[in-house]
Amino acid sequence: MSLNLDHYIQAAPNPQAAAIRMERLCAEAGVEQRLQGMQDTLRRDLINIVSLSNFLFHFLIRHPDAIALLGTPPRPDERELNTLRNLDELRLYKYQELLKITWMDVSGLCDYREVLAALSKLAIDVVRQTLRLSLPADHYQTFTQCLSVLALGKLGAYELNYSSDIDLIFVCVNPDKSLEEYQSLQKLLFDCIRILTQTLEEKTAEGFLYRVDLKLRPWGKSGPLCMAIDDTEHYYAVSSVPWERFAWIRARLIAGSEFLGNDLLLRMRPFVYKRSLSTDDLNKFIVIKSEMSDARKRRGHWNVKVGEGGIRDIEFFIQMLQLANGARQKQLQTNSTLSALSILRETGLISVTEEQEVLTSYIFLRRLENRLQIVDERQVHDLPDERDKRLVLARSLAVNGDSDVEVLNNFEDTLITHRSIAKKYFDRILPGEQTG
Repeated sequence: MSLNLDHYIQAAPNPQAAAIRMERLCAEAGVEQRLQGMQDTLRRDLINIVSLSNFLFHFLIRHPDAIALLGTPPRPDERELNTLRNLDELRLYKYQELLKITWMDVSGLCDYREVLAALSKLAIDVVRQTLRLSLPADHYQTFTQCLSVLALGKLGAYELNYSSDIDLIFVCVNPDKSLEEYQSLQKLLFDCIRILTQTLEEKTAEGFLYRVDLKLRPWGKSGPLCMAIDDTEHYYAVSSVPWERFAWIRARLIAGSEFLGNDLLLRMRPFVYKRSLSTDDLNKFIVIKSEMSDARKRRGHWNVKVGEGGIRDIEFFIQMLQLANGARQKQLQTNSTLSALSILRETGLISVTEEQEVLTSYIFLRRLENRLQIVDERQVHDLPDERDKRLVLARSLAVNGDSDVEVLNNFEDTLITHRSIAKKYFDRILPGEQTG
């Protein structure tokens, strides 16, 4: 490696990995010349990325020309996406876009909400293109006319992780033909759903698209892959499962029939946002809170998603305020966690100081979650115990310190601060219940 990159390598989150990987990467034809023509800041960002991410390093070894994508915004239009000819090109596209988004993240040049939005847009684009590329043309047309795809969870909130499952629910048109014809339509739609999910999850030499979770549908694993819109509405109208209301707060139409999907979202509002919360409702929410508290006591490693003082604590705080006030203040009927937080302040339900405190802790915890997942593109949430791994995390989050010991201590102090804030707001909701 003739190019002197030592300064950037030593400043990387993982200097040892950075040195080995940059030497390997520079052995690829044309890479050193490309690096010589890059801005210093982009060289630094590239070294930081390969020091952190195993899967992106291996992607760059396979596709070294992708280095040129650093610094490029990940916002293609629909026409560019429609030029993709097959699923191999789609998988390559996904990892090219992930590299761009990781640059946005690691460079620190944008608001972190833009990173979460870019990850979400990528997933939605990939789902839509997977439908187009994996289904025969006539089946694709039937699918888009007769069925809608809705996302729940972080994709529904437009706040996806690097390696989240995508939580999908499907709804189809009501029967308007003979029973035999409708059953034939349903079979076709079921087959299309299976093809879509299997294609998204298929692992190849280039990686995979997305893991899909269908368990949030009516009756979970035992329920049909999709139901007619009237049947879906009826299921939720009589549902006594409280967590389903939380899940549907973040519902978003992402593919298929817009008319059908928007109709369902409109029908679901009275289920999610009741005019008033009964004693039974409150008792069920208290049970959910108690179960969250009990579950985290049984864990070994601290979990950034569901552990005490983790992401779920803040989400529960925000969503409970949405459920309690959304019927009267309709602006709270948003599927975005961060938008809801801002609206809670605008409507006077929390103060400016409280909004800023919750926002700062939520963003820190989400950045930490993504740093865990950027390593191997796995759905990891447990904070490692090993000192070296924690140090890499701390340095990747730009925690300051004059020595490794000081960086680690500052990281632990910062984490304790944000966990305490998350737990404080979790404990504020339904405070009559002891949560431990």
